[in-house]
Amino acid sequence: MENDFQALMMCVACGGKTIVFFAEKNTHKLYRCAQCGHVFLFPIPQNTTTLYEADYFSGSEKGYGYVDYDKDKEPMRHVFVEYLKRIGQITRKGKLLDVGAATGYFIDVANTEGWGASGVEISEYATELARAKHLHVQCGTLEHAHLEESSFDVVTMWDVFEHFVDPASDVRAAARVLKVGGVLAINTPDISSWYARIMGKRWHLLIPPEHIHYFTKKGVRILLERNGFVIEEMSTIGKTFTLEYIFHIFAMWRDSRIAKNIAQYLRRHPRIGGISIPINLRDNMFILARKNNVTS
Repeated sequence: MENDFQALMMCVACGGKTIVFFAEKNTHKLYRCAQCGHVFLFPIPQNTTTLYEADYFSGSEKGYGYVDYDKDKEPMRHVFVEYLKRIGQITRKGKLLDVGAATGYFIDVANTEGWGASGVEISEYATELARAKHLHVQCGTLEHAHLEESSFDVVTMWDVFEHFVDPASDVRAAARVLKVGGVLAINTPDISSWYARIMGKRWHLLIPPEHIHYFTKKGVRILLERNGFVIEEMSTIGKTFTLEYIFHIFAMWRDSRIAKNIAQYLRRHPRIGGISIPINLRDNMFILARKNNVTS
């Protein structure tokens, strides 16, 4: 049966058809492309909406998501500002579309920094929270959103690329709504990083079915170039998390009762739990890609 599955698989990144078993995690099987190293969950779920209900953004009792999305993102504010600074070095400020906008935290930061930002979000719960802040967020996928072609200067995809059912379709959708010369900005895990290679299936970002696709630098470059983009920057920018969130993630990653108890203690003591800790394992890719004149 597994050999039959592998015969049907094709790499979304490079189109390769030589697919090998990689690992089993959370009762899900992951496979790797022998050509570009891209790893993906198979079978790929066709509807992931149920993953992103209220618990994902507030509580995370199902074992994935956030304790409190906006609070967990607050230490990332200066990182988001750095993202925008990097984008601003290659294009002027204008209309920005955030894909996977969640509760609108980044949209609010972008508007404060002088951009005209709006978003698209698959979760009805998160969309309503964003709209309650008077932010313009559509509920649904980028592919099916009601957006004018060639109307945005920038499309951002922060920590959402790995969640897409079909990243190639989302890249093509981004190309449709971007102006010629517009910028697609992505931050996503890098399974070709030294840390991910050392950790193997114990890598903390290997969390199916929440994360479906795990790109290598080679694979994401091929995918973007095949769909009409030119890479302007591919680098690594560290992130910042609260102490509470770090222990929460560790508890889920290692199924650690001790870490879970510490996380609960820190939640009850926000002055300690809210301490910001910068972390850079260099296992994420920050990518800026410019839409070319011609798309394939």
